[in-house]
Amino acid sequence: MQRILATAVAALSMVLAPAAQAQAYPDHAIKLVIPLPPGGGTDTLGRYVADRLSAKLGQPVVPENKPGAGAVIGTDIVAKAKPDGYTLLWTSSDGVSMAPVLKKSLPYKVPEDFTYVARVSDFAYIVTVNPKLPIKSMQELVAYGKAHPGELKYGTSGIGSGPHMATELIAAATGIQMLHVPYQGIAPAIQAALGRHLDVILAAPTVKSQTDAGALRPLATTGRTRNPDFPNLPTLAEAGIPNLVVTIWWGIMAPAGTPEPVLLKLRAAVADIIKDPATIEGMRKLGYDPNYLPHEPFRAFVLDDMQQWGRAAKAANITVTD
Repeated sequence: MQRILATAVAALSMVLAPAAQAQAYPDHAIKLVIPLPPGGGTDTLGRYVADRLSAKLGQPVVPENKPGAGAVIGTDIVAKAKPDGYTLLWTSSDGVSMAPVLKKSLPYKVPEDFTYVARVSDFAYIVTVNPKLPIKSMQELVAYGKAHPGELKYGTSGIGSGPHMATELIAAATGIQMLHVPYQGIAPAIQAALGRHLDVILAAPTVKSQTDAGALRPLATTGRTRNPDFPNLPTLAEAGIPNLVVTIWWGIMAPAGTPEPVLLKLRAAVADIIKDPATIEGMRKLGYDPNYLPHEPFRAFVLDDMQQWGRAAKAANITVTD
């Protein structure tokens, strides 16, 4: 009888433990791993979201930069962390959508090693060119590229980066060849473009001040719809390149096995802050628009995103060995 009673008590404890954990959660600081270096767009947006989440959850959400291997090191830290809701991943396309199709081996698996909290934001690139070139539209860019194969130089933040993969998707869709010039980050690539050392660069919408000043000439947005800050700029589909939409996204993930009651609290908190007008205003001041996706649609979106980047990697024969 005592053994039966002990078994029953243990079973009841297992049932009640997640509920008790969720009721107390969070009772201390939460670590938000940012798998890229400080100072970039991913870091800036991640720190802003962490600050908003701290206020919502009543406990510090502490950003920790864990860069290396194209976001793989930080992403792996979260994949192997204790699944208790106190170690989260602030992730972008790099380590979750791109790395699995670019690297022959990874220390984690997507989607199996993660639980999806929410997508927070995304943006489409702005295709820009050197204003000295006789190119004022995507059609003219394609025509020039075909007439001068391999002569147009495009800059990116590195091999296998979002701009690299996105530019190769456009090149594959249009049948043009361009010369890739990788830089150690997007900031030096933008500076090279502003210095007229490059012919083409895919940039974030925050490049508007440079396009307004005539330092770069915008041709199109890679999004599904037009960008409100560039209302006269066509999408790729409107510019004659159908069925091609390229976006870079940011969201929050947790280790697989995180208790559902904890996830419910996290997901509700993220949903609340993204709907908050103060958050929306703050994100827009940083150059980002909220584009919320709850956990299941977010997971499906990531899998679709992986397929698109896989097509780009195959078309351009891109692999990353480090």
